[in-house]
Amino acid sequence: MKNKKEKLSPQAERTKQHLKEAFVELINEKGFSHVSVTEIVQRARYNRATFYLYYLDKPHLAEELREEMFGQVKRTSTERYEPGADILTRAMDVDSFELVSFVYDNRAFFNLYLLEDTIPGLHGELAQAIFEMLEERFELTAIGDHDINSTPFKLYMAHGTAGLLMDWAKTGYEKSPKEITETLITIFRSFTAGFRVN
Repeated sequence: MKNKKEKLSPQAERTKQHLKEAFVELINEKGFSHVSVTEIVQRARYNRATFYLYYLDKPHLAEELREEMFGQVKRTSTERYEPGADILTRAMDVDSFELVSFVYDNRAFFNLYLLEDTIPGLHGELAQAIFEMLEERFELTAIGDHDINSTPFKLYMAHGTAGLLMDWAKTGYEKSPKEITETLITIFRSFTAGFRVN
Protein backbone atom coordinates (compact mmCIF):
# COMPACT_ATOMS: atom_id res chain seq x y z
CA MET A 1 0.00 0.00 0.00
CA LYS A 2 1.22 3.49 -0.81
CA ASN A 3 2.04 5.63 2.20
CA LYS A 4 2.73 8.74 0.18
CA LYS A 5 -0.38 10.88 -0.23
CA GLU A 6 -1.01 11.99 -3.76
CA LYS A 7 -2.73 15.28 -4.46
CA LEU A 8 -6.23 14.47 -5.66
CA SER A 9 -8.62 16.63 -7.64
CA PRO A 10 -11.67 18.06 -5.80
CA GLN A 11 -13.85 15.58 -7.73
CA ALA A 12 -11.71 12.63 -6.60
CA GLU A 13 -11.82 13.87 -3.00
CA ARG A 14 -15.63 14.11 -3.24
CA THR A 15 -15.82 10.59 -4.63
CA LYS A 16 -13.72 9.22 -1.79
CA GLN A 17 -15.83 11.12 0.72
CA HIS A 18 -19.02 9.61 -0.74
CA LEU A 19 -17.52 6.12 -0.50
CA LYS A 20 -16.55 6.72 3.14
CA GLU A 21 -20.00 8.06 4.02
CA ALA A 22 -21.67 5.04 2.42
CA PHE A 23 -19.27 2.72 4.26
CA VAL A 24 -20.03 4.33 7.64
CA GLU A 25 -23.81 4.17 7.01
CA LEU A 26 -23.62 0.48 6.14
CA ILE A 27 -21.48 -0.42 9.17
CA ASN A 28 -24.00 1.33 11.42
CA GLU A 29 -26.81 -0.64 9.77
CA LYS A 30 -25.35 -4.14 9.57
CA GLY A 31 -21.87 -4.30 11.14
CA PHE A 32 -18.42 -4.14 9.57
CA SER A 33 -18.07 -7.85 8.78
CA HIS A 34 -21.31 -7.90 6.78
CA VAL A 35 -20.49 -4.95 4.49
CA SER A 36 -19.22 -5.72 0.98
CA VAL A 37 -17.50 -3.53 -1.61
CA THR A 38 -20.52 -4.07 -3.88
CA GLU A 39 -22.84 -2.63 -1.22
CA ILE A 40 -20.52 0.35 -0.62
CA VAL A 41 -20.45 1.31 -4.30
CA GLN A 42 -24.20 0.76 -4.70
CA ARG A 43 -24.95 2.97 -1.72
CA ALA A 44 -22.53 5.66 -2.93
CA ARG A 45 -23.84 5.32 -6.54
CA TYR A 46 -20.53 4.45 -8.12
CA ASN A 47 -19.18 1.28 -9.70
CA ARG A 48 -16.56 -1.17 -8.47
CA ALA A 49 -13.96 0.19 -10.91
CA THR A 50 -14.25 3.60 -9.24
CA PHE A 51 -13.76 2.02 -5.81
CA TYR A 52 -10.59 0.24 -6.96
CA LEU A 53 -9.16 3.46 -8.36
CA TYR A 54 -8.66 4.57 -4.75
CA TYR A 55 -8.71 1.49 -2.52
CA LEU A 56 -7.25 -2.01 -2.65
CA ASP A 57 -10.13 -3.47 -0.64
CA LYS A 58 -12.49 -2.83 2.27
CA PRO A 59 -9.70 -2.96 4.94
CA HIS A 60 -7.76 -0.31 3.00
CA LEU A 61 -10.80 1.99 3.04
CA ALA A 62 -11.28 1.30 6.76
CA GLU A 63 -7.63 2.09 7.51
CA GLU A 64 -7.73 5.39 5.63
CA LEU A 65 -10.96 6.39 7.37
CA ARG A 66 -9.49 5.59 10.81
CA GLU A 67 -6.28 7.51 10.10
CA GLU A 68 -8.17 10.52 8.74
CA MET A 69 -10.52 10.76 11.73
CA PHE A 70 -7.68 10.13 14.23
CA GLY A 71 -5.74 13.04 12.71
CA GLN A 72 -8.79 15.30 12.66
CA VAL A 73 -9.52 14.65 16.34
CA LYS A 74 -5.98 15.83 17.14
CA ARG A 75 -6.14 18.89 14.87
CA THR A 76 -9.63 19.96 15.91
CA SER A 77 -8.52 20.27 19.52
CA THR A 78 -5.65 22.66 18.77
CA GLU A 79 -6.42 24.59 15.57
CA ARG A 80 -8.04 27.60 17.22
CA TYR A 81 -5.03 28.32 19.46
CA GLU A 82 -1.92 30.25 18.44
CA PRO A 83 1.24 28.25 19.23
CA GLY A 84 2.85 29.61 22.38
CA ALA A 85 -0.27 31.46 23.57
CA ASP A 86 -1.13 31.15 27.26
CA ILE A 87 -4.83 30.39 27.83
CA LEU A 88 -6.58 30.80 31.17
CA THR A 89 -9.30 28.22 31.78
CA ARG A 90 -11.56 30.90 33.29
CA ALA A 91 -11.55 32.63 29.88
CA MET A 92 -12.75 29.50 28.06
CA ASP A 93 -16.23 29.45 26.55
CA VAL A 94 -18.39 27.08 24.53
CA ASP A 95 -16.23 27.62 21.44
CA SER A 96 -13.13 26.43 23.32
CA PHE A 97 -13.75 22.69 22.89
CA GLU A 98 -14.21 22.31 19.16
CA LEU A 99 -13.78 18.56 19.60
CA VAL A 100 -17.35 18.36 20.94
CA SER A 101 -18.82 20.00 17.83
CA PHE A 102 -16.61 17.82 15.65
CA VAL A 103 -17.96 14.67 17.32
CA TYR A 104 -21.52 15.93 16.94
CA ASP A 105 -21.06 16.88 13.27
CA ASN A 106 -19.56 13.43 12.59
CA ARG A 107 -21.82 11.40 14.87
CA ALA A 108 -22.43 8.70 12.23
CA PHE A 109 -18.71 7.89 12.45
CA PHE A 110 -18.47 8.19 16.24
CA ASN A 111 -21.46 5.87 16.62
CA LEU A 112 -19.17 3.17 15.20
CA TYR A 113 -17.33 3.20 18.55
CA LEU A 114 -20.51 1.87 20.16
CA LEU A 115 -20.75 -1.21 17.91
CA GLU A 116 -19.31 -4.62 18.63
CA ASP A 117 -18.89 -5.44 14.93
CA THR A 118 -17.06 -2.28 13.96
CA ILE A 119 -13.89 -1.29 12.11
CA PRO A 120 -11.08 -3.45 13.56
CA GLY A 121 -8.88 -1.50 15.95
CA LEU A 122 -11.31 1.40 16.32
CA HIS A 123 -12.14 0.86 19.99
CA GLY A 124 -9.85 2.97 22.15
CA GLU A 125 -8.69 5.22 19.31
CA LEU A 126 -10.61 8.29 20.47
CA ALA A 127 -8.87 8.20 23.85
CA GLN A 128 -5.52 7.56 22.14
CA ALA A 129 -5.95 10.54 19.79
CA ILE A 130 -6.85 12.83 22.71
CA PHE A 131 -3.90 11.52 24.72
CA GLU A 132 -1.42 12.09 21.88
CA MET A 133 -2.78 15.61 21.36
CA LEU A 134 -2.33 16.37 25.09
CA GLU A 135 1.17 14.85 25.16
CA GLU A 136 2.41 16.52 21.99
CA ARG A 137 0.78 19.94 22.15
CA PHE A 138 -0.49 20.89 25.64
CA GLU A 139 1.48 22.17 28.62
CA LEU A 140 -0.95 22.46 31.54
CA THR A 141 -0.76 24.73 34.59
CA ALA A 142 -2.09 23.00 37.68
CA ILE A 143 -4.24 24.38 40.45
CA GLY A 144 -2.21 23.48 43.52
CA ASP A 145 0.93 21.37 43.68
CA HIS A 146 0.19 18.55 41.23
CA ASP A 147 2.08 17.19 38.24
CA ILE A 148 -0.74 17.28 35.70
CA ASN A 149 1.69 17.14 32.77
CA SER A 150 2.73 13.59 33.61
CA THR A 151 1.86 10.80 31.19
CA PRO A 152 -0.45 9.01 33.68
CA PHE A 153 -2.44 12.19 34.31
CA LYS A 154 -2.81 12.97 30.61
CA LEU A 155 -3.90 9.37 30.01
CA TYR A 156 -6.50 9.81 32.74
CA MET A 157 -7.73 13.05 31.14
CA ALA A 158 -7.87 11.46 27.69
CA HIS A 159 -9.83 8.42 28.80
CA GLY A 160 -12.16 10.55 30.92
CA THR A 161 -12.89 12.90 28.03
CA ALA A 162 -13.40 10.04 25.58
CA GLY A 163 -15.64 8.29 28.11
CA LEU A 164 -17.82 11.35 28.54
CA LEU A 165 -18.13 11.75 24.75
CA MET A 166 -19.00 8.08 24.27
CA ASP A 167 -21.59 8.24 27.05
CA TRP A 168 -23.09 11.21 25.19
CA ALA A 169 -23.21 9.10 22.01
CA LYS A 170 -24.95 6.28 23.91
CA THR A 171 -27.75 8.66 24.89
CA GLY A 172 -28.29 9.56 21.24
CA TYR A 173 -26.64 12.97 21.79
CA GLU A 174 -29.50 13.93 24.07
CA LYS A 175 -27.67 16.95 25.46
CA SER A 176 -26.59 19.76 23.15
CA PRO A 177 -22.93 20.20 22.16
CA LYS A 178 -23.00 23.41 24.24
CA GLU A 179 -24.06 21.51 27.38
CA ILE A 180 -21.35 18.87 26.90
CA THR A 181 -18.74 21.57 26.29
CA GLU A 182 -19.77 23.39 29.46
CA THR A 183 -19.45 20.13 31.43
CA LEU A 184 -15.95 19.53 30.06
CA ILE A 185 -14.86 23.09 30.82
CA THR A 186 -16.17 22.82 34.39
CA ILE A 187 -14.19 19.60 34.91
CA PHE A 188 -11.08 21.09 33.29
CA ARG A 189 -11.24 24.20 35.48
CA SER A 190 -11.36 22.06 38.63
CA PHE A 191 -7.68 21.12 38.29
CA THR A 192 -6.21 23.37 35.57
CA ALA A 193 -5.63 27.11 35.82
CA GLY A 194 -4.44 27.40 32.22
CA PHE A 195 -2.50 25.84 29.41
CA ARG A 196 -0.16 26.56 26.53
CA VAL A 197 -0.45 24.95 23.10
CA ASN A 198 3.00 24.17 21.68
